[in-house]
Amino acid sequence: MPFIEVTDSGPDQEKRAVAASGMTDGLCQAFGIKPEIVTVYYNSAPCYSYAHAGIFGENAEIFRIFIKVHAFPRDAAMKAEAARAITDAAVAAYGAAPKEVIVYFFDTLPSDAFHAGTAQG
Repeated sequence: MPFIEVTDSGPDQEKRAVAASGMTDGLCQAFGIKPEIVTVYYNSAPCYSYAHAGIFGENAEIFRIFIKVHAFPRDAAMKAEAARAITDAAVAAYGAAPKEVIVYFFDTLPSDAFHAGTAQG
């Protein structure tokens, strides 16, 4: 814990590698944690699996990259710093505009996280 879940259009592996490194570094700096505890998962959503503003696929005006951060609760300032760093990393890796990168935080209490079947809190 924590982990970052990215839904993108399934770009080449190099973009994902660059994004993973930058997002991990940014999250670690913002949260004061070590990279050894951060995992990044990627989900692909090709154009036939996406709609925005009710417009489907290639005709959608914009393809957003959704990034979910699952972590133990942090204060708003730490989340804001992490969101900026994660957005900057995604923009740099994908060549996306900042408005195309959406970051959501999902707070998980330590008592709700289990590693190897053991509660973390």
